[in-house]
Amino acid sequence: MSTVIEEAPLGHDARGWFTGRDPQAPERPFAAGGNLSHHRPHRPADLASDRAHVGRLTGTEPSTWHFMQQVHGPEVGTIHSRTPAGAQLRDVDALVTTEADRPLLVQVADCVPILLAADGAVGAVHAGRRGVVLGIIDAAIAALERLGVATERIVAAIGPAIGGCCYELPIDERDRSLASLPDEVATAATATTDWGSPSLDLGAAAVAQLTAAGATVGSRVEACTWCDPDDRWFSHRADPTAGRQVGMVLRRASA
Repeated sequence: MSTVIEEAPLGHDARGWFTGRDPQAPERPFAAGGNLSHHRPHRPADLASDRAHVGRLTGTEPSTWHFMQQVHGPEVGTIHSRTPAGAQLRDVDALVTTEADRPLLVQVADCVPILLAADGAVGAVHAGRRGVVLGIIDAAIAALERLGVATERIVAAIGPAIGGCCYELPIDERDRSLASLPDEVATAATATTDWGSPSLDLGAAAVAQLTAAGATVGSRVEACTWCDPDDRWFSHRADPTAGRQVGMVLRRASA
């Protein structure tokens, strides 16, 4: 099995990773190799095998992973000591925690996965177009601040997402989205596809929002999920049934 997995440098006491699809896997009746989401059509044995593989690579137990029921909104969930291990939080698009060894996961297949880390806290953010417009990134940073984190100490890692090269939108729809964003974010997000039509660069918008908030962008996977030549990533626009990759972050307990 050769599922793509890239470590996300975050510093502090955090570890982070972005997974992808397995371009070498045999064709399956449902989903593709490396899919980690049960919300797509899938076979349970394949899903369990792919999750176990990622668990081994990251030193985590899949039964303890905290997923979100993502709704493209601005709400943030907090994992507390009383939250059962492996609990999925409903109707949120970001998770934060100060708890050690609690893997937070964001599922994506074109939207922007963002991992956040600071002294004693971590977060995971699902930043699609609606989430960016509604302020999910600022909401996640504010949630970390409420946990005692100084914004200037936050380091972000941005994972693979559809690029401005391919995220085509009707110009009126694109401009409505841009109209509610600060000028510097709207400017960063404005793009043109490789074939000359209006588009959005959500990854660049995320960088601009994080920077404006005072966080540090430590790394960004510079890959477009739609047109990556090595077919390493899931893309909902390219194939809605293929599956989802994840961004995962956790704070390791002190030795």
